Order: sequence, then structure tokens, then C-alpha cells
Amino acid sequence: MLDETSDAALAAVHATTPDALAEHKLAVIGIMNAHDGPAALLRSSRGQVARVRAGDTAFGAEIAAIGEAQVVLTDRWGRTQSLDLLAS
Repeated sequence: MLDETSDAALAAVHATTPDALAEHKLAVIGIMNAHDGPAALLRSSRGQVARVRAGDTAFGAEIAAIGEAQVVLTDRWGRTQSLDLLAS
């Protein structure tokens, strides 16, 4: 049984909450500490999901950094933006 405050429980809540993610925007749906360093799950505006690490390219953007609650990326025009993980 999962603790209500665990990351897995929070992910399950967000996964079943209507309109929790903006459907037509790139969104961070998870951040994890993997054996090969920090990684994030991104969901594209088309519903595609990619697991990324710093230095990877996904959905037309390069992943510059992955923090505890955000992903910093640079688009093909050199603009940098930060995407926040959904708050609980």
C-alpha cells in the first residue's frame, strides 16, 4: 500500500485528475534520480512521452538541466525556458 504523500501516490493522483496537464503544451510529468543521473518524463502537445537526461534532445528542444522540481530546456532558436513539475 502506498503512503498518500509518496511520489508514486502523487503521480497517480495527477494521472487521473481531469485537466491536470495543459493538453497543448510541453509538460513535465515526472522527475527521477536514475542510476545514470537525473532524468525526467516529458509529454509533448501530441501526447508523446519521452524519458530525457541533460544533454538530450526531445520535441525540438535540448535539455539543459534537470532539477528537483523543474526541467530547463533550450529551443531551436536559443531561447531558454523552465518547465515546472506539477505541484501536489
